[in-house]
Amino acid sequence: MGYDPTFPRKHYDRVADKEWTRLSRNRRGELNYLVHMDVLRKHITADMDVLEIGAGAGIYTKELVHMARRLVVSDLSEVQLALNQDHMRDLGVLDQVDEYRVLDLADLSALDAASFDAVVSVGGPSSYLLDKESAGVRQILRVLKPGGIAVVGVMSLINTLVLFMGMLPAEKAANGIDNLRWMLETGFQDREHSHQTEHYCHMMTSADVDALLANEEVDVVEKRAAGVLGMAGEDALNAVREDEELWALVVERELAWSKLPGTLDLGDNIVYVIRKR
Repeated sequence: MGYDPTFPRKHYDRVADKEWTRLSRNRRGELNYLVHMDVLRKHITADMDVLEIGAGAGIYTKELVHMARRLVVSDLSEVQLALNQDHMRDLGVLDQVDEYRVLDLADLSALDAASFDAVVSVGGPSSYLLDKESAGVRQILRVLKPGGIAVVGVMSLINTLVLFMGMLPAEKAANGIDNLRWMLETGFQDREHSHQTEHYCHMMTSADVDALLANEEVDVVEKRAAGVLGMAGEDALNAVREDEELWALVVERELAWSKLPGTLDLGDNIVYVIRKR
């Protein structure tokens, strides 16, 4: 299936302000967020000009404004960008965002080449590009300065399967075993094989990301799994969250174990930090 920006744009237009609380309304999201923040604090510094792609309603924008020298915030959805501005205004940091742009990761030609020290594209913008995934990587590299870094996140196939295992019988009934097998083998949820959804995306494994980057002029700086312990389920996590000391220990282990090669495919998101050669 070919990439059509209409689908992710409409999806996030419909999601609207639910995106703002996506990582704060449950403990699974909180763990995911904390790993992302650990990565961003490590790699985004005060001397950097930063481009945020797929910024949504501002989950990470509100943090990046305090980290970067210059911040350009972009999204495919004008609805999300408007919400982002509203939230930054409410937080009193709107004037710290240098520019808002409607941009598609598949085509960043509106931006000058080699104009950013860092690109942040987390939460999964790359997972919506389908047959334009390589183009998306090259667009990021084009706008990065030599030696610049990109923090890129994709949706995890294995984690998604674990969380939605109970839905497989309905998926089989709706789409047939062959289409279901194809989705689980490739990670693609598309129009040809998934007839009951318009959430077209590519849920990936770390092997998929490695293959995507294999022929690009990049060095992989770090790989992280975001939200591994979220698979415990909300009931268990909420019970732990009631004890601050215990929750701090779980967060500590989440951050530590997110760096292990064996956990890379088990988080909600797979996060790569890459450096342009």
